[in-house]
Amino acid sequence: MWIAVVLGAVVAVLLVLSASLPDYGKNLSLNLGADLIGTIIVLFAVSPFMARVEGQRETVRDGFDRGGFIKRASDARREILILELWTDLLQGTYQDRFLESLREALRQQVKIKMLLLSPDARAAEQRADELLRQTNVVGDILDNLRVLHEFVHTGIPEVHRHNIDVRVYSALPPVQMYQVDTQVTVSFYPVNVTSWNATQYLTSPDSQLGKFVGDKFDELWKAGSTRSLDQFWKTTIIVDSGAGRQTYDVGFVMSEEDTFISGQPIIAANAENGISGLVVRTFDDNVTGEQIGRGPFSLVTLEPSTEDYATVHNLFSRKYGEDNHVILKLVGERKN
Repeated sequence: MWIAVVLGAVVAVLLVLSASLPDYGKNLSLNLGADLIGTIIVLFAVSPFMARVEGQRETVRDGFDRGGFIKRASDARREILILELWTDLLQGTYQDRFLESLREALRQQVKIKMLLLSPDARAAEQRADELLRQTNVVGDILDNLRVLHEFVHTGIPEVHRHNIDVRVYSALPPVQMYQVDTQVTVSFYPVNVTSWNATQYLTSPDSQLGKFVGDKFDELWKAGSTRSLDQFWKTTIIVDSGAGRQTYDVGFVMSEEDTFISGQPIIAANAENGISGLVVRTFDDNVTGEQIGRGPFSLVTLEPSTEDYATVHNLFSRKYGEDNHVILKLVGERKN
């Protein structure tokens, strides 16, 4: 209890001292919020579990056992759950083995549910800062999502697709989780260390820690800001022009506060009069069934000579693979 009192006093002092700083409200939830919440979680939800395992070293590992998890995934009989920012199981030498283990699990009718962080979320930049910008967090997430999109749509038989569900969430979770049936591996997000190189705690879904991370998984799975992989893959553009209203589902990326779309179909449909006078709106769905509209915007072609062209083109390549994208920038409304 005394820890809570001290923590509360420290927080109160910090809030008073920081209230006069620029962008206080904006930065409070992003910087203080995540760190403070993580501290409280460790103190009250996780510390009791850690104390119990001090004398049980078989439940603690120095790093994530990638090969062991891949083997367990191949042998799964009920479910595989993953809560991560991004996973190196979908990169480098692990990728083919991991995807094959997922295929084997799907052949056994195993349910696979994966939650990865949205590369558009502020939390992605926050984690990049914590890793001292030595890791391209946004790029690695986009690579993961591209690999998974290809896997779901072309890498497995259609009959198995209903058993794998990949979703993209926006709020930085306090933990990382890899679960196969009744074995759960949990770690945290230390500064300057990727989660899979941090200490790993092996537990069960029925333990205090297992229930805690299971609840966090369920909350993010159903959150209003969470999107399915397909919802994340395309945005719906409504174009009002002299020819009437037209609808397009196009690829998109975010850079800073701006939205950029793959504009080939819009340009082709408006070749006669051009795009300069078009008024467009965007509509995006989430997993709750809610549709969020934004706009109106105008369209501007992103020329190779512009300052942000290389960054945006790289984002498109990481998300969708190499392609001759004609990139349009949405100009007008700013994201909240």
